[in-house]
Amino acid sequence: MATIKPQENQTIFDIALQEYGGVEGIFSLLDDNGFYQVDRELSVYEDLRINSSPTRRDIKAFYVSRNILPANGISKEDLTLLDVQDRPDGIGYMTVEDDFIVHSSIDPK
Repeated sequence: MATIKPQENQTIFDIALQEYGGVEGIFSLLDDNGFYQVDRELSVYEDLRINSSPTRRDIKAFYVSRNILPANGISKEDLTLLDVQDRPDGIGYMTVEDDFIVHSSIDPK
């Protein structure tokens, strides 16, 4: 049995890929740690148990040999920073040549 700590912005899917060699390893990861939700946020302070063997040893070896730690998650705080609440969007709020570019394929001679 191994114990790991997730890195920042790692999701359960990232850990499954890193430790089991594929996202199908998520079921082993959930079972090994007693989790019941795939959308559970991971903390860098928690320990995750890796009891099962990798389903794809070649992919796990690839990640280990290159020291790759996939991290595709985004925190709720980062998501709120990306969300622009004060600026409406959509076709009714676009300005030509500002955020709506018109391209013509016809050559006006």
